[in-house]
Amino acid sequence: MIEEIISKDGSLNSRILEEIYQEALDLSSSVVDFFQLNKKESFQSLGVDAMSYYTHECNRITSGIMQSMSWCLMQKGVHSGEITMEVAGEPKHRLHDTELFSAPVGCETSQFPEEFVDYSKRARELFAKIVRYDRILFEGDTGEPNPVHDMINKLGEL
Repeated sequence: MIEEIISKDGSLNSRILEEIYQEALDLSSSVVDFFQLNKKESFQSLGVDAMSYYTHECNRITSGIMQSMSWCLMQKGVHSGEITMEVAGEPKHRLHDTELFSAPVGCETSQFPEEFVDYSKRARELFAKIVRYDRILFEGDTGEPNPVHDMINKLGEL
């Protein structure tokens, strides 16, 4: 599993990087088109409370996509030799808010445009993938069970 994610040089597998970069690029383009075409129509029927949640989610979507794109471009820089993994791993070059999407939208989304809800879901999924890859690359978080930790936990229960 981890061998499929990290290349021998310690960078993100180029196939995975290209897939998530294209996903981020496509999502970015689609969201921009959606916002341009639906400036007023998207929220005219929303009440004040729903409008607040809609606006907040718009900000999270755009911020998440921008952070995702930036992260992918940094990893592409590593692949092309423009920067080192050490530089890419510096806090200023990593994701700024890994908890960006940790909270739900905050209200019933059935009143939002269906396309908007889909973009929110896709942005959240993309961002979660990138958070995971970032942690694997720079924090060694494999997400796989650690038998030593499991044994220590069992001993602690005795």
